[in-house]
Amino acid sequence: MTRCPEGHLCAMTSGMSAVPSHVPGGEFTVGVEEELMLVDDRDELMGAAAAPLVEAMSQTLPDAGVVTGEIYVDQVELNTPVCRSAEDAWRSLRDLRALVEKQGGRVLAAGVHPTAAVGVPDIATSPRYDRIIDEYAGLLRTPTAALQVHVGLPDERTAMLAYRGLRNRLPLLRALAAGSPYWHGLDSGQATARAAIIRSYPRTTMPPLLRSWDDYVERTEALMAAAEASDHTYVWWEMRPRPLLGTLEVRVMDAVPSLSTVAALTALVQGIARRAVESPDEVDLEDDVLAVNDHRAARYGLDTRVVDVDRSLRSLREIAGRVVAEARAVLATDRMEAPLDVLDAAVAGETEPNRQRRVVAAGGMPALLADLVARTTDLDG
Repeated sequence: MTRCPEGHLCAMTSGMSAVPSHVPGGEFTVGVEEELMLVDDRDELMGAAAAPLVEAMSQTLPDAGVVTGEIYVDQVELNTPVCRSAEDAWRSLRDLRALVEKQGGRVLAAGVHPTAAVGVPDIATSPRYDRIIDEYAGLLRTPTAALQVHVGLPDERTAMLAYRGLRNRLPLLRALAAGSPYWHGLDSGQATARAAIIRSYPRTTMPPLLRSWDDYVERTEALMAAAEASDHTYVWWEMRPRPLLGTLEVRVMDAVPSLSTVAALTALVQGIARRAVESPDEVDLEDDVLAVNDHRAARYGLDTRVVDVDRSLRSLREIAGRVVAEARAVLATDRMEAPLDVLDAAVAGETEPNRQRRVVAAGGMPALLADLVARTTDLDG
């Protein structure tokens, strides 16, 4: 980032774009980044006490992936390698969760820890994290955890077709993964309190309507210049291109306890991307309409109506059934559709937020924390 002679910030240096070119990233391969919270024997966040544990478990497993620390000291991130299918990603995450358990880590997957106190969380230090902390200031009050799925794409044109199709359906992915209704020990009324927290962070919005790679570069460079950001990774849209990885990164989903549900959501992202390239949407939802759809999904989960790609208002459960069926059809050509079976029950049945409310009604908050830990540590679930 430089300053032009007039004193304005310029995103271009010596005629070169501040956004790198897309590196070929594969033919709809997938990779998963899973953030998990480390808890003590009472299932509460460990805080600073987790630091030596994270250091001990941060390692690479051959063929399985990598365990690393995160911006929150009492959190680990599990990173799969590039995978052909969601089933491959499931096997990787199973091995990585097993490694964390072997190292003595007790983990809980949720978008927000249900009883985390209001206050400044324990933050790791690094040049990047220090910059984020300075910019966010008091907004970093509660650890959040996400399930992030990357889809590998071969070129810029394919990436933007997949971007358009996934963008229209991000509220559906939000609703299917929503599982953080409790915030500071209270029912927030939201399906995902994490979404409300994330919205308070700068440049963390639904991805804008873009129809070409040039649109992406222009929009990103403008944001980088405005924020005086050193590189494009400081733009945190809920889905964003990762040019140097050759992927689209879907960031909208809460961390999910069940490994089978993680695999199902990974397969759904993969299937939506493939179908978006094979049969592109005729309509791109406007930014403000997409934002309303996302708010409704964050507030009500699947139990709401949103604007569909034909611009009609439809039940999100109805849309979910159709989108899962479309994803199944494209993945079935390579026999990669099996993980989607989990979503059939999810679309028709009780939502995760309402399940958590039922658990609390029956046994109180300790019962919910125990339930989340038990499902997160179930390596076959």
